[in-house]
Amino acid sequence: MKTNKEIPKSIYSLVSGLIVLSVWKLLTVYFPPLVVPTISSVINSLLVIFTGAQLYQMIMVTMVRLIIGLTIGVAAGFVVGVFMGHFKFFKGIAMPIIGLFQTIPPVSWVVLALVWFGFNGKPAIFIVVTSAMPIIAINVYEGIINIDSRLLQMAKLYRFSEWKRLHHIVLPSVASYFNSGFRVALGSSWKIAVMGEVFTTSDGIGGMIKLARLNVEPENIIAWSIVVVMLFYVSDYLIGKILIKEG
Repeated sequence: MKTNKEIPKSIYSLVSGLIVLSVWKLLTVYFPPLVVPTISSVINSLLVIFTGAQLYQMIMVTMVRLIIGLTIGVAAGFVVGVFMGHFKFFKGIAMPIIGLFQTIPPVSWVVLALVWFGFNGKPAIFIVVTSAMPIIAINVYEGIINIDSRLLQMAKLYRFSEWKRLHHIVLPSVASYFNSGFRVALGSSWKIAVMGEVFTTSDGIGGMIKLARLNVEPENIIAWSIVVVMLFYVSDYLIGKILIKEG
């Protein structure tokens, strides 16, 4: 009897990588290096970045901004989501506001943040908050309204205390929604934090990308972008392990 073996994820990743590299190589044939830098030039830029002391300093600057913004956004989103899940009146008021946060382009938030905070990196923190908050709020809200009513009836029947009800029913039910929302927020926060730095400061990873743009060094722009992608995958992997372990 034949069995269908599942293809390992690493094979899919390898194929995807080969496709990207093939398309990239093809583009370098038809476009000059200032438009599409060669693969070798980007690799050389990565080697320079990883062997220099500046890399870890810039990563720390960006990570601090991302962590601050993500912490504020997640905390605010969690509170808003809980209130929306428990109070219809609050949900009716909050949902249109969350819709505004989701539809206003990040660039608009950056421009406003520049007026409010100046060119000091704080706008990068602010736009991470505006990005993470609605994602977490909606996911927490969805988790609360989808709690199994039979579990709530059981808790009422056995006269669970509010703490016991929260600990054994509400939080486990919301956890999967929150975890999904958090990982989405983490991914969007990396690119938004770096974008905010490009527009508002000269340090951090975004500052390095801006410097590469001013010096017309597309290979460095791509190299630093690859660093951001790598950092996202590392942080997503670590967060995924922590969330799975806690779950």
